[in-house]
Amino acid sequence: MKSLKYFLAILVFASILSAQIPLAEKIKQISQNLIEGYTQPVVTAFGTGISTGLFHSAASHKTLGFDFGVRAMWIQIPQSMKYFRQAEVAVCSLAGNTLVYDTLFIDSASTIVGPETRTDVTTTGNAVGIPPFIPGGFNVSGVPLAMPQLNVGLIFGTEAAIRYIPYTYQKSRIHFLGIGIKQNLNRLPFMKTVPLPVDIAIGGALQSFSLEDSTGVSVLSSATWNLQLLVSKNLVAFEPFAGVGMERTKLYFHYDFEFEIPDTTRAPGDRITVTQPINIELYAQNEYRAMVGFTLKLGIFYLHYDYNLLPKYSTHNGILGLTFR
Repeated sequence: MKSLKYFLAILVFASILSAQIPLAEKIKQISQNLIEGYTQPVVTAFGTGISTGLFHSAASHKTLGFDFGVRAMWIQIPQSMKYFRQAEVAVCSLAGNTLVYDTLFIDSASTIVGPETRTDVTTTGNAVGIPPFIPGGFNVSGVPLAMPQLNVGLIFGTEAAIRYIPYTYQKSRIHFLGIGIKQNLNRLPFMKTVPLPVDIAIGGALQSFSLEDSTGVSVLSSATWNLQLLVSKNLVAFEPFAGVGMERTKLYFHYDFEFEIPDTTRAPGDRITVTQPINIELYAQNEYRAMVGFTLKLGIFYLHYDYNLLPKYSTHNGILGLTFR
């Protein structure tokens, strides 16, 4: 419950949400019926971001050649994701000494990226909304993400990649680890006699995230896999790049939701507070992407840009790096 205020650290480094009301204070006000609709934009933005910039070339380093670069991404959030299609809110009322539950549907409520204005749940009599209101969002149209990564060449055109961020925030320990592998098909022994006009590679990655509280207990975690087909052409100082990929991100929420219901043992109008453990897993909505971009080579330095086209949340990716091939 308390630890969810650090959920923002998933976005790593300086997310534009960090300067505003803590994300956790909004999450804690959300019931299980609403958690998916309210947080789905952030879940998809996270999955989209960490699956961006895994590879920037189909060519591979020579054995023990390497490059180190920082990926800077901008994940665009469409206007349609700023509102619930229909929010489902539970309503609890007291009939005699019996609690009666019903469902109320609310249109045009804000998601976590939508308008800042909250939506109150209007009830009559002794009925109580669960929750009594849907909190507003952060009113953003995109989310930034920064990610350092090291790529190292192995034998026969194989290349390993690692991205890792250990981070302590307000006494909570955050671990983000991504491990990838890329195989340049041109450099396989049986392919050396095939004259290919471009470099072609297959790459994949597994990435994990975990958030621990001050006692070392994990309260939030995710798992992501990626598989990509890459093509690029080395033109000395300029290298065009394209690719397609498949991916899947699963995110686990664990927190306590507190709400009020009418008290059946006291005077009419009195209420008691109830705590409900929430354990739920959500999936990012993007499952495949197309990429197109280019790299400018400036001696041992390089600049790279690619645009990632996805069903939701298209993304810009820029890399500033140092390379020794």
